[in-house]
Amino acid sequence: MANPSASSAETGAPLRLSGGVFTLSILHLESADPRQLAQRITEERQRHPAAADFHRHAPIVLDLSAIPEEAPLALAEILQVLRAADWFPVGLRNAAPRHQALAQEQHLPILRGQERGIAPQPQPEASPVLAPIAQGSLLIDHPIRGGQRSYARGGDLICLAAVNAGAEIMADGNIHVYGPLRGRALAGVNGQEEARIFCANLEAELVSVAGLYRTLETNHPLWGQAAQIYSRDEQLHIIPLNL
Repeated sequence: MANPSASSAETGAPLRLSGGVFTLSILHLESADPRQLAQRITEERQRHPAAADFHRHAPIVLDLSAIPEEAPLALAEILQVLRAADWFPVGLRNAAPRHQALAQEQHLPILRGQERGIAPQPQPEASPVLAPIAQGSLLIDHPIRGGQRSYARGGDLICLAAVNAGAEIMADGNIHVYGPLRGRALAGVNGQEEARIFCANLEAELVSVAGLYRTLETNHPLWGQAAQIYSRDEQLHIIPLNL
């Protein structure tokens, strides 16, 4: 006579797959030389040790839009450099066909991104003060405690109270904080370079716009003041915000 419990154990539960949305850091590879990459990582960690600690053990997507198709790519060595830096490469985007074949050899998926060969359209000079509020914004009317994470997917994040130390707020669009910003704020997390961060009281641990990040200390000229943060010419700018 068959044992019902044994049959159930052998069958097991069905495999369940579901979708999810995750925030991934994108590393824009500027050179196909693994040695240059290792040197740049070392320099950045010496220059911004707190930011380096923030990205430790982070999943990384490699963007190859700056690497010509005919350029040799030592992908295996590049992956070793990233893993030695405590980063976890999880995929490639904007890869040429020959580089996609290398990714398959390394069991890395090809992720969708901006099409290769299509230059971004020039944007008009943005106002240094005003930015539109995107559709689908997330409004939070209570303080965000340390250890909490809030993410506005597809729009702006608007906080009417304090963002405390140890908290993390993220948005695909702009971030507005009408109180003290003491945690980490990451705007334009999907690469929107026009995104900005606005806050009434800047005391942030780290700010980031479209992948450019900066850690702050109490000796910053705008510490404790109303400020806005935006990216331009591959640099992060922090200027006063006239409320």
